[in-house]
Amino acid sequence: MSHILINMKKEKQKFQLRSFTSFSLVISTIIMSWSGFILYIAPPGRIANWGSWKLMLFTKAEWQALHTIFSYLFFILVIIHLFFVNWKAFLTYFKSKVMAGLNRKWELVASISISGIIFAGTLRSWTPFGPVMIFGDKVKESWETKFETPPVIHMEDYTLLKLSSDFGDVSPEQLLKTLNENNIEVSDTSISLETIARENHTTPVSIYNMLRSEYDKEPQRSGGENQAGYGRYTVKIMSDNTGRGLSALIRILEEKGIEANGETSLRTIANELGVTPREVYNMLAE
Repeated sequence: MSHILINMKKEKQKFQLRSFTSFSLVISTIIMSWSGFILYIAPPGRIANWGSWKLMLFTKAEWQALHTIFSYLFFILVIIHLFFVNWKAFLTYFKSKVMAGLNRKWELVASISISGIIFAGTLRSWTPFGPVMIFGDKVKESWETKFETPPVIHMEDYTLLKLSSDFGDVSPEQLLKTLNENNIEVSDTSISLETIARENHTTPVSIYNMLRSEYDKEPQRSGGENQAGYGRYTVKIMSDNTGRGLSALIRILEEKGIEANGETSLRTIANELGVTPREVYNMLAE
């Protein structure tokens, strides 16, 4: 009797791959689902990377990393679950279905059809899939009223070398010296503002404002117009300003492969096209 109890205890203490895989799949599913929702409402990278945006203690980049890594983990766990833990049952089930034929044809057809409709509807913005994504875009853009936006898109990638040209005659070495005098450790003018901020536990906007307060300049593109101003325009505002019909502007964007509506901002369109908001403005104003 004692031998039986000892063996039972050993069996209980033995590491079970099946249980480990099941628990890990549940944890991965929860983290993937929650991080996906966070990224759905998170602000665009130009805002999240420029300032101090965080949700539940994590930055957007950290949420993206969590979502990506746990997605890969989920895929690996599914492979383990099918081909290592339950491979005998899986192969037996697969062979029995091949031998007996598919007995659930209607269920298979319904599953494929619904998946196909969701797939196509998402790509073509059919209702209700399109409105869901539009709502997410509106939530993302609403963060602009709460957080500071950079004067130039993705300015967090600017190095001191590049930033010096926007501050007039100030040399990169002088910018570096100013940061060091303000207890910001940086030794190379080719390092980006984002890297400097991360290594000093601050944000790119704080680094920029520190330099701006010292030299009192506002970076601008050629032509003297601040890109952030154009970025806040919507297609509807462009229609009102230019006198061109809203449908005509939307048609122009469709020809460029951009799906937009009256509330879509020029900044959003510019990010998709890989250009500046001012270039989008000029394109629609022509």
